[in-house]
Amino acid sequence: MEFVELLMLTAAVLIIILKPEKENWAWWLTVAGWAVVVFMYVGHVSTSILGMLNL
Repeated sequence: MEFVELLMLTAAVLIIILKPEKENWAWWLTVAGWAVVVFMYVGHVSTSILGMLNL
């Protein structure tokens, strides 16, 4: 999942460099990348949200 977040941030940077008029897309990709990281962290450290999982 960290790779997905890295790809989203890379896409955001490329959008800003190549198509500055699409800055809103880049902003939302960045926010979505942060949300993925926060969700992964909360899911990892909190057993009350996801419970104990047996994989």
